[in-house]
Formats: sequence, structure tokens, C-alpha cells
Amino acid sequence: MANADADEAPLLSVEHLRPGSCSRELELREFRDRYVIRSLDGAAAFAVLRSGGSIRPLSPEEAVAESDCKVSRIYGVVGTIRLLAGSYVLVITSQKDAGSYLGSPVYQVNSMKFLCCNEAIKHLTPQERRDEAYFMSLLRIAETTCGLYYSYDRDLTLNLQRASKLAAGRVHKPLWKQADPRFVWNKNLLEELIEAKLDEFIIPLIQGNIQKMIVPCHCLCIYLVCMHNVGPIPCHHPTILEGYISKSCNAFPLFSILGGRT
Repeated sequence: MANADADEAPLLSVEHLRPGSCSRELELREFRDRYVIRSLDGAAAFAVLRSGGSIRPLSPEEAVAESDCKVSRIYGVVGTIRLLAGSYVLVITSQKDAGSYLGSPVYQVNSMKFLCCNEAIKHLTPQERRDEAYFMSLLRIAETTCGLYYSYDRDLTLNLQRASKLAAGRVHKPLWKQADPRFVWNKNLLEELIEAKLDEFIIPLIQGNIQKMIVPCHCLCIYLVCMHNVGPIPCHHPTILEGYISKSCNAFPLFSILGGRT
């Protein structure tokens, strides 16, 4: 049954986002044969087929061409992963404010869910179905990962000392290109989005801890966890599958003092 809100879906904004920033207002439209994710504060949209997870960029007109769908709000696309039966798209379903860094809001992931594009599961052998069920159980663990943070328009992976040594023009690059991949929790989930040139939807997540501390000035402390040795489905368990073992985690502090720099 069609969602009543779908009939009144607003057209995509023709105003472009600031270079280097990601869309912060997203709409998920669920059809029988596909998912459509569109930006409400930009001009981008794309579809993911339920039959196998193929990604196709859409024009603003294509994104709202049909209304027989369920419509909901999401706060980001974490990435995709392919298993035996197809692809799974991880999206952020709720968030909460975590503070600000250099004037840009920082958010904590509150909940996530996988959109299943695995209709090919009916063609799998019994053993393959058991394997798929096991892999899916790991995805459910990944959905509950704690300590994930992100910003729509600010790179959280570099401290000010290192960022100051880089070219000023880097801030105009897509956010995922600015980020240090060692600290990007979802780096292995972004490949298909990058190949599809969906820069507006590619949000680097960091895993760590953000704290506000009362010192002689107001300070926001961000601890980053290095994901350099973590497998393709990073989560809070050190061992996921044979061959994907994180032997160590390195934490790096990054500070922002309101009214000053450090």
C-alpha cells in the first residue's frame, strides 16, 4: 500500500551543497523491486535493485516518478557489502548530537539497519543458505556497533597540526577523499558508492569516543580508533571470521578548543 507522504514528496532541491560536504537530509523510498535514496538538500539520488544490489544514479525526476512506496527519513548511507545471495546496504536510521568541531556539527550514530537486496537467496544450495544466514548474523552485530561518529562537512580523521600542512583546496574535495583511511570505520563498505560516483552520499565514520571537558576553555576531545588492521566488517568483536582479526587498536586524541586552536 502506498505511503500517503509519497504522493506529496517534494521535488529535489536545485541548490547544490557546498563543495566537499555530504547531504544531511535523506529520504528512503522502498519499492517492491528497488530502494531509492535521494537527497532533499541537494540534487543527487540513486536506486539499489532488490534482486542483486546493483546501484544506478537517478535524475531528480526519476527519483520521484512513482509514489507506490514506503517513505522514511534516514541520516546517512554507511555503505554496502556483498554476500552469496546479493548485496546489503547499511543506512543510519537515527542519530544524536555529539557536539561540534571547528564550527561543524558532529553526530553519533544511534541506530543502523541493513537493506536486503538478496532475492537470489532462493537459488542457493542448502549449504549456501546456511552460510548466508551465518554471514547475516554478523551483519546484525555490525548494526549494533557503538561509538560511531561523523560530520557532514568536516573531516574528523586529521588533527589540526596535520591538516594545516595540507593544501587549502583539499576542503573542496569530497569528504571521503579528505579523510585518512586508517581511521575510517566503513572504508571497506564504500567501494560501490565510490565507483558509482555518489560522493554526496559517502560519509566517513570514525569509531571512538567524544567527550566535552571543562578546562580553562571549552574543549571538545575526540578519540579516534585506527581501523588499519580491521577486516571488511568492523565491529566491537576482535575476531569476526578467520582471516579478519584485529590484533590491536590504536587510539589517537584530537582536540578542538572553542575560541582557540590546538
